[in-house]
Amino acid sequence: MALRLLPLMMAAAPVSPSPVGFYQAHQMEVGAALELKKDGHFRYQLDYGAVSEQAEGDWTFDGKTVRLTSNPMPKEPSFELVRDDPAPPGDLVMILEPPGFGEGYRLDAVAVDAVSGEKGLVTAGEGGRVDAGGHKLASIDPLVPVYGTTGGHFVLSEDRGHRLLLRFHANDLGKAALRGEPLTITSSDLLLNRYDAEIRFVRVRP
Repeated sequence: MALRLLPLMMAAAPVSPSPVGFYQAHQMEVGAALELKKDGHFRYQLDYGAVSEQAEGDWTFDGKTVRLTSNPMPKEPSFELVRDDPAPPGDLVMILEPPGFGEGYRLDAVAVDAVSGEKGLVTAGEGGRVDAGGHKLASIDPLVPVYGTTGGHFVLSEDRGHRLLLRFHANDLGKAALRGEPLTITSSDLLLNRYDAEIRFVRVRP
């Protein structure tokens, strides 16, 4: 008896629905909106605490994750080294040239230990003096207040102290430089982790 081969019915893989649409966040202390357009462009706005940022550009979707990339890429805030005067060995002073950030903001930096290579936060206190806790520092990366991003990298010599005068350039402060920023899909919502917060975008219209 000849055997008849029955065609195998292959189960189709589930297809995630398109994330195109307009989204908003409905959370305490968060004001946020995101629009994903059919043409692959997006618009984004976030107000969270003292942070206020916006972005536009291109988005992609692989079935699980939406990724945002700013276009054009904004020029990020930066620090310029105006002067590096010698100081006694072990001393570090960081002074920000006026107007700096404005009143109420201190100058912080990510410092690298010259011996261990470990990173830590240092703060300019009275007169710009930094208490490094007895550590020799190999470099500092000053931080942009509120946003917490670094805006420069300055190497420190071990054979002398440093009295640094820095100049702050705001550039496109407030425009987010997103480089493949991921948003994961849960049900029909999009989750963005930014500034130590989980922001849930709820679709309000297609």
